[in-house]
Amino acid sequence: MTALLLEDKKGFIRYLIGCFILLSEFLLTNYAIAKIAGVVQSGDLSDLLKYGIFGFLAFVYAAVVFIFSRLLRIGFMRDTTLRIRRRAFENIMTRTTRSFNRKLKNEYISNLVNDINTFEGKYFHALLNLIFGAEIYLASLLILFFLEWDLALIMVVVSFVIFLINRSFQKRTIRMQEDVQRSGERFTVNIANTFSGLEILKLNRIEERFLSGSKRETEQLETRKASVNIFTFWQGRFSNFLGFITTILILYYIISRLEPGYDLTRVMFVISMASSTIWPITEIMPLFNVLKSNGTIIENILRKEEDGERSEEQKPYDFKKTIEVQNLTFSYGDRRIITKGNVILEKGKKYLLKGASGAGKSTFIQLLSKVYEDYEGEILIDGRDLREISEDSFNQNVSFIYQDVFLFEDTIRNNICLYREYEETDINRAVEGAGLLPLLKKKEKGMEEAIEENGKNLSGGERQRISIARAIIRNPQILFADEVTSSLDEHLGRLVEETILSLDTTVIAISHRFYDGITEKYDAVIEIKNGGLHLKKMEDYLKEVRVLEENL
Repeated sequence: MTALLLEDKKGFIRYLIGCFILLSEFLLTNYAIAKIAGVVQSGDLSDLLKYGIFGFLAFVYAAVVFIFSRLLRIGFMRDTTLRIRRRAFENIMTRTTRSFNRKLKNEYISNLVNDINTFEGKYFHALLNLIFGAEIYLASLLILFFLEWDLALIMVVVSFVIFLINRSFQKRTIRMQEDVQRSGERFTVNIANTFSGLEILKLNRIEERFLSGSKRETEQLETRKASVNIFTFWQGRFSNFLGFITTILILYYIISRLEPGYDLTRVMFVISMASSTIWPITEIMPLFNVLKSNGTIIENILRKEEDGERSEEQKPYDFKKTIEVQNLTFSYGDRRIITKGNVILEKGKKYLLKGASGAGKSTFIQLLSKVYEDYEGEILIDGRDLREISEDSFNQNVSFIYQDVFLFEDTIRNNICLYREYEETDINRAVEGAGLLPLLKKKEKGMEEAIEENGKNLSGGERQRISIARAIIRNPQILFADEVTSSLDEHLGRLVEETILSLDTTVIAISHRFYDGITEKYDAVIEIKNGGLHLKKMEDYLKEVRVLEENL
């Protein structure tokens, strides 16, 4: 966290100056109070007016200094929080796919919103008071050494003991704050999932069940927050109690040593400085615990992937001949999906994935596309282990078309090109190949027509066609397609399927539809059955299907 603060050294220096100038108003105010007390002792009304005016000016000075301090500090606080938000988002966006999938998407949202908002609200307030308390302690101790060196030594020992007592609360504070963070993540995930499936919940009249679950998550989150606040409150109260007892002892020590003709101004100032070596210590540890717990959360959010995760992913993608799957075995927990699967895929050929629902078709595509790497066996691209290939290099050479399409709130052009520059001939080829021409003719602005949130102003088929154009325009070496024609009508489905099969690329597709005269153009079928991978030529597969149909 310290390194993050020091990235903007000039801003941090301004922040420290803003903290340190508060010390001057503290000392000046305490000195003014001591002088007024001295006037009360002397009874000189002319001195009372003089030091009364001095005290008033001291309070005015304090107000001006506070405003100036705030102006010096606020820019650094804003810029640091903004830098954290940006870096947290960049950290998420640059993760490898498998690293990203270790957490739920809504947990990332909770980190970006809830945790950083909590940090913003608590961290800098605690940092200011921690620095201010530390400078008050040091300044008061130095003045006390000059005025009463023996009392100063006593205060060093007492303040150290109070510091150790307060430090004992640190681990529990950090642990409780981390519990709040995790509870916040679960709450965000639960609410997001409920909202996503709200229509289904209402149709099946089971919203009460999920409402009770949401209430339970809310209660747990608020209970943990309250526990942190209560613990911090009583920690502060206990610290204040120690400070109060110590202040009483200071008063007793000083009063017991008073001699006739003592100077009340000096006595008041000594008492003030002695107390100021105790009260900051009673506040510093609770504040330090707040800093430590919030800083730890931010460090966890900003933590990069371990070097070991990318250490073997430096080889470039280079697919020229074959993809060999050797003894591939993969499970979801205790559920075995693929068992010792073997298949060889040749560059440029078109492969159709077939199998019963839940057989593992989508999983097989995810294994071939580096989403999962905790499998047994090998996937070799021209003899090179897929796990050793750079994910960035791999992603630059493949395209995906999924049944669920994500679209940006932007123009049709930008949703196809994804903000990259392409030749118009390439764009037109992708548009035509995906069957988008009828859509563009209906739109007044054509390619510049705006798409609403995730394509709300488009039909399912139109959204799918944009996704297909997005894949085609990249001219990929491998195209993964998962039920791309499921939401299209017969005519458009045939057009899209034919377009995919006409591409000069290797195609690995899942499709339950059969288009006479088109589906037969696939070179082979990979059938997933009972965990095995079975490669068959298309004509052989069709013969088997016909035999089964005749027997039925």
